Amino acid sequence: MKLLVVSDTHGDAEQLEHAVEKETDADALIFLGDGISDLEDLEYIYPNLKTYIVSGNCDVGSFFPVQGLAAFEGVLFFYTHGNMYDVKNGLYKIVQAAKQSGADAVLFGHTHCPLHKEIDGITLFNPGSLSKWCGRGTYGVITLCNGKAEYELRRLEAPHPAGTGSASV
Repeated sequence: MKLLVVSDTHGDAEQLEHAVEKETDADALIFLGDGISDLEDLEYIYPNLKTYIVSGNCDVGSFFPVQGLAAFEGVLFFYTHGNMYDVKNGLYKIVQAAKQSGADAVLFGHTHCPLHKEIDGITLFNPGSLSKWCGRGTYGVITLCNGKAEYELRRLEAPHPAGTGSASV
């Protein structure tokens, strides 16, 4: 099973669509907030792509929850944007929330900085910001098999206009 994890698109729907196109074999998309409106066209373009969505601090007026729990291949994920746990000032609160929920891993955004580490037996995974406006263009892929998860941070290569050659990052 393959999960595509994205966050902080901030109005850059084109980058989001490009990431989904690049990872067409993903079984699910986990969107970690700040750009929910960027998802609008995806349900029409990819009607079979299962999506898990939480609101971020910039998703004003959203009716999506601020956190969720989902299990894939025997791994339980706690996912949230991260602002509610003050992740820009440390990871203690989000690790504790993940532990209290019984999760194996926590997925979060908000900082725009990619991160993959383990603290107190909890895997923390932040895909960074997918938006080129934030200067990142990063996302995450989680591959699951037999209760084991492999985490990978990837940079989205910007598509070149027709006739300008191949992308290089």
